Amino acid sequence: MCENGLDKISFRNVGPRDMACLEKWYSMTDELGYATGFKNLGEVRERITSQPMISMMITVGDDQAVGFICCEPRSLDGNKIVWIHIIMVDPAWQNRGIGTRAVSKLLDCFETRGYADVIASVSEQNKRGLRFWERIGFIRSPAMEKMLDESGTSGVAIMRRSLAGSRL
Repeated sequence: MCENGLDKISFRNVGPRDMACLEKWYSMTDELGYATGFKNLGEVRERITSQPMISMMITVGDDQAVGFICCEPRSLDGNKIVWIHIIMVDPAWQNRGIGTRAVSKLLDCFETRGYADVIASVSEQNKRGLRFWERIGFIRSPAMEKMLDESGTSGVAIMRRSLAGSRL
């Protein structure tokens, strides 16, 4: 049995009531800096709230916001993929499996909609983030990293996972 409803991870759209929470998390650069790209919410607010981005609060129990996830449906080589740009869990709620459950639920949702792959971009310096993605079955994509590097974006690890019948 999970404490405080942790077995019931849900998502809901980001609304005006969530801005204070997001502002708080974006200011926690010591704990969440890599997840936020070391930016403040003002720098990314328009991007994460615009189409085609899908930005959702991760909630537990009675709709308590404990994290945030932002992803983008795309097409790559003729396949439907989802690109996870941001996932963060409030430090007070970390190490309880919330991130793993949230990603699992997200992958299930996109798999049922015919998506083939999931990609996550992670700073190469974010060792904790890289371990998280590897632990849940993602592998690095050197070919995609090379393409990014050639386009002027360096220091980013591209983690990829096939959705074909996969489960966390």
